[in-house]
Amino acid sequence: MRTTPSRRVAPDPGPHPGEETSASERDRPAPGGVAADPTARPLRRDAEANRRRILDAAGRLMAERGLATPLEDIAAAAGVGIGTLYRRFPSRTALVDALFEDRLESYVADAEASLQMGDGWDGLVWFLERTLERQILDRGLSQLVAEDPGPGRIHARRERLGPLALQLVHRARASGRLRPDVTVTDLLLVQKMLVAVGAATAHVDPGMWRRWLTIVLDGLVVRRDGPTPLTEPPLTFEQAEHLHAGGGARRGR
Repeated sequence: MRTTPSRRVAPDPGPHPGEETSASERDRPAPGGVAADPTARPLRRDAEANRRRILDAAGRLMAERGLATPLEDIAAAAGVGIGTLYRRFPSRTALVDALFEDRLESYVADAEASLQMGDGWDGLVWFLERTLERQILDRGLSQLVAEDPGPGRIHARRERLGPLALQLVHRARASGRLRPDVTVTDLLLVQKMLVAVGAATAHVDPGMWRRWLTIVLDGLVVRRDGPTPLTEPPLTFEQAEHLHAGGGARRGR
């Protein structure tokens, strides 16, 4: 009896390194015609690891280039395929929203840490320094805060950070060092002002914003025996004029 030789089937190479298996691929019948168990989720840990890598890569690149960074560049930096990025984040908006949540958690952690400090004024100053440094050195974060965040992000920020910010201000007042007429909204606008000038001069000296923060803090405190020493030198007239003209402060003081 004549038998027909079986045809050799090339093994499936599987997904590209760093690439997740799609749902259709997971449901594909296994060799021998047995369908894969749809309840099995062997890639759950890998999927979460890929999500974390994508967020970390997006945070790094968007800090340098802003929120318009190509998604292909983010996927490459994360070591995953663009398909995996879109499975975790179907759109740029979804990725930016997740990055906002990630950054919001950092803000909350900073606020909670500052509330544990013994002196309320010192806690407020530390929190201001942390948040200013984050925004000035992170272009993407600065855009997240400055641009219209949408009602969802506004609500999340108000719900998570609002009560903590009120506690920070109340503790600083109770210490006897913060002016009693200063409010949370005052500090929000002061922060916005310092971020703007700090970002404009970051390429001259990334820490120059500390000079203006010190001046502002001297205005927020109830009283001092004398002005706090400024650790950063001022801009030269040439740098200030160039900055005013819209060209950014040049190096070479």
